[in-house]
Amino acid sequence: MNSQSENWYYNPSLKKVLIFSAVWLIGNVLLVLSTTDFLKDSFFGNVSFLILLMMVMSTVQTGKLIHNYLRTRTTGN
Repeated sequence: MNSQSENWYYNPSLKKVLIFSAVWLIGNVLLVLSTTDFLKDSFFGNVSFLILLMMVMSTVQTGKLIHNYLRTRTTGN
């Protein structure tokens, strides 16, 4: 029996990786646009810690999802 449960996060398909990558990209672009007042202000001048934390954590989780896809894709052959 596997030590990891077989779910969409530990064993993602290419379709799920592409969907979550698109959602990550759109979400981070919208966060940057909202914090910079549609690029009128500097991003680093007025960024709040909570928004920066949300962007970093979503980037880390999306990176882990892509890593899980690459790991299961290369060992599954």
